[in-house]
Amino acid sequence: MSAPLRYDAKIRRSRDVARLIGVDEAGRGPWAGPVVTAAVLLGPEVPEALAPARDSKLLTPAKREALYEAIGAQAKVAVAWAHPCEIEQTNILRACLAAMGRAVRRLGSPEATLVLVDGNRTIPRLGQPQLTIVGGDRLSLAIACASIVAKVVRDRWMACLDRRYPGYGLAIHKGYGTEAHSEALWTLGPCPAHRRSYIPVAEYQAALDNA
Repeated sequence: MSAPLRYDAKIRRSRDVARLIGVDEAGRGPWAGPVVTAAVLLGPEVPEALAPARDSKLLTPAKREALYEAIGAQAKVAVAWAHPCEIEQTNILRACLAAMGRAVRRLGSPEATLVLVDGNRTIPRLGQPQLTIVGGDRLSLAIACASIVAKVVRDRWMACLDRRYPGYGLAIHKGYGTEAHSEALWTLGPCPAHRRSYIPVAEYQAALDNA
């Protein structure tokens, strides 16, 4: 039994629950694109194909894709998005937590279920038992599965945005603050996919406005 699988089994025993919902997000730090959150429901009998799931950042793209397909086929999955407009209206933390809540609610509320949230903040007004786990994507199999789903869905969407807004390299850097992304911003200015309140994007926009 893998360490993340043992970790979840221990939580089931200590909390006397049969089912775990792992929740994680992808895309909190980038300058462009949405935050994607995922919720994955795992029962007490976890399919063997999901046992290799780990924090998405530790997996190759090919391995993430393969596990994404396995998770979608053998577990109950829901995703929710926080687009730049929502991030601008509230803030990144509130937008992430709100999207996590939407993802969990889309799974329904089966009995004897505990929601495992990656990080140190619970989801507001969820109405279900929760446990926050710092570094949960490396400890819990349920959260690791959610991290894989969120990462793959977001990466695919960034490839779509790259076709919609060419020249920024969104499919390559996924909206993160790379040197190539900075150069594209200076050349093209922000596009609708950018988070205008993020300081680097705001600085580029101000420089263009004052040019």
